[in-house]
Amino acid sequence: MCEPHLVENSIYNLLEDWKESKKDIYAIADFHQKFEHIHPFQDGNGRIGRFIILRQCLENNVDLIAIDDEYNKEYREALYKAQMTGSLEQLIQVLKKCQERLSEKLQSYIPTIEQVSEEVD
Repeated sequence: MCEPHLVENSIYNLLEDWKESKKDIYAIADFHQKFEHIHPFQDGNGRIGRFIILRQCLENNVDLIAIDDEYNKEYREALYKAQMTGSLEQLIQVLKKCQERLSEKLQSYIPTIEQVSEEVD
């Protein structure tokens, strides 16, 4: 975790790096592990970081990433490894698993979405 007096500059640098990134799953993973490392509050880190992941996915046409109980432990281990070693491979693999799991879960809602869509049109 970053020292509180360094947070503002660290966040600024992180946002500047994001602007220059490809804004794909790799950039999202990199941003996420850095954000979680510098974010100064122990309570709420996960919620805020996961919200940012969803927003980045939506804004950049990346399949949604939702980290649920199924992969939470694996995610935390991969996040820790990324922060300690700089290697994103394990974290990216977990995020891809989360994308696949969410996609599978959403398949059951397709008929409802289509029905609502027809009724709205």
